[in-house]
Amino acid sequence: MFATDDKNVTENRRVFVGGSDVPIILGLSKYKKAFELAKEKVGLAPMVFDGNEYTTYGQVMEPQIRDYINAINETKFVPDTTINKEKQLRGNCDGADYGEQLLLEIKTHGKKPTKEIYEVQIQLYLFMFELPAAWLAFYERPDNFDAEFEAERLKIEVIHYNETKVNEILKQIELFWKRCEALKANPGLTESEFHSIGIEEGQGNEIAIVANQVARLENELIQFKQLQDEHKAMKQKMYDLMIEHKVKSFETDGLTITAVLPSSSTKEVIDISTFKESHPRIAKKFIEEKTSSKAGYVMIKAKKVKEAK
Repeated sequence: MFATDDKNVTENRRVFVGGSDVPIILGLSKYKKAFELAKEKVGLAPMVFDGNEYTTYGQVMEPQIRDYINAINETKFVPDTTINKEKQLRGNCDGADYGEQLLLEIKTHGKKPTKEIYEVQIQLYLFMFELPAAWLAFYERPDNFDAEFEAERLKIEVIHYNETKVNEILKQIELFWKRCEALKANPGLTESEFHSIGIEEGQGNEIAIVANQVARLENELIQFKQLQDEHKAMKQKMYDLMIEHKVKSFETDGLTITAVLPSSSTKEVIDISTFKESHPRIAKKFIEEKTSSKAGYVMIKAKKVKEAK
């Protein structure tokens, strides 16, 4: 397993925000939330990450990729580290060439790299290392994790310093530290209360208020779902009784109830897979693959209530 004695890597994770923290703080990470990170920073949760096969592979490949880039482009990228105590930031870049005024960030990835996450990390590093541009080196990881460098797997994109993005990142980091201080002073803060801290005056704890309203509506929806299930079961029972007693339809004071007998219909459909195999040229001409995008949304899951033992 890769190891390092760099104190900026091993000892400053709790005291400073680093590049890997930025996607979490901005809500871009799939693996950790800002509230969880805050608990780690203030000592309410352990900061433990032993690495995995993906991070280990990246650590093995990084020097090979950097050496190749230097050799091909006659650059002089070397790893560098820096700390900004005033803003509580730390930076560990994969390479900096101050002669060429370039930063290098190397990412080994699967089939679909998460470019948005990498870009916010790079913007923070460009600010910290005071460089105007970066080379974002994508290296597609082979399925068998072969550590022998293959040049055809490497692609490089240029990322330029974006002052607007940097200012937004710094603003969110400052707000994150403010929320951390509140959490340290009051460890019992809920997650919605944590995110309400720092909202502009006049809006109050809007997130917490809306969260409570959403929770109330979610509980009502759960009750409605239970009612729907009960309603469906009773309708099936009613249908079974009507079929059993040969009742086609009848009326109550407020309803007309009718037993609708099963029916079927037939329509012709095209088996796309078989059609492509049998007529690949025709299929290529007439069948298009279209990419659809989805709008962002809030996903809500009700927590299971623990039963008393």
